[in-house]
Amino acid sequence: MVEDWNVVVIGDGNHEEDLVEALAGEGEFERTGFQNVLVGNVEDIAGFLEDAEQRSYPDVNRVIPIDESFSVTPESLIDELKKRIERYIDEIEPGETVGFRVERRGMKEEISTQKVEREVSIYFYELLEKVHGRKPKLNLTRPEKLIIIVILGNRCGLGFITREMREKYSIIKVK
Repeated sequence: MVEDWNVVVIGDGNHEEDLVEALAGEGEFERTGFQNVLVGNVEDIAGFLEDAEQRSYPDVNRVIPIDESFSVTPESLIDELKKRIERYIDEIEPGETVGFRVERRGMKEEISTQKVEREVSIYFYELLEKVHGRKPKLNLTRPEKLIIIVILGNRCGLGFITREMREKYSIIKVK
């Protein structure tokens, strides 16, 4: 089992087997139990994104880079995320826009993506104001800095994506 995954790969159509085969040798990948969704650990994320951008893996629809992954329960999720997003507080420069996104698969009855997004973002915005003495600029459609939370059952990934990354790699797509 891939414990420390640093990418989430979402495939096209019903080609999960082809996706698994295409990614063999590119790192350590495993199925998540959710159709066409794999988690993986690659040695060179930028190199993997370059290859995915060049369509070296034709069944890849999108990739989400992840900084850290961990196990969660519905009860511990929000507190765990609040603790872990503090790592990004110094990444937001004055005047930059910031946004949050949550992608969830599984635990539909136990976890509300809107609640997670709202509570974690409010905590982060208040922390930014407290630590740096400035209010963040919110941009929900095209932020300069995007904090992504990916929930796959009882596993969670946290990532930080800049606008430059999204412009350079169109394969990075967050819903």
